[in-house]
Amino acid sequence: MGAFLFLLLFLVLDVGINLLTKNTVKFLGFDFLFFASWLAGVKYGLWPAILISLLLLAEHTIFFLGKGRFILLSFPAQLIAVLMGHYLGVGYFTISLVAYQVANLSLMMLVNAFGPGFVLFLAFNTIFNLILFRVYSLFSG
Repeated sequence: MGAFLFLLLFLVLDVGINLLTKNTVKFLGFDFLFFASWLAGVKYGLWPAILISLLLLAEHTIFFLGKGRFILLSFPAQLIAVLMGHYLGVGYFTISLVAYQVANLSLMMLVNAFGPGFVLFLAFNTIFNLILFRVYSLFSG
């Protein structure tokens, strides 16, 4: 699958999951911002992965305008995901996810956006990404 189809797939998946969860579980970490960025880094290299990350961030920001500033603030964490995916590969998924979450936590603490809601976000987002990786591992051979 080429980078363009990869981007389209994850845009559709992200919009779909946002539509399903926006009015039910609100903003509890069900997104593809880490996983798609990390996997694009693994499969397509730095620049395509950074572009994919930026486009997913833009889509996610538009979808959640009220939280847009926090979503955009996570861009450095997206870069960490891309870099770790590209340079470390699939075998370092868990370390990449931890680094991403630590970066997000640090960034949110800098702007006083850390609280119980963000802790729930981190927990659900981590579990969601671990499930995504498990599914990916099962089907990637």
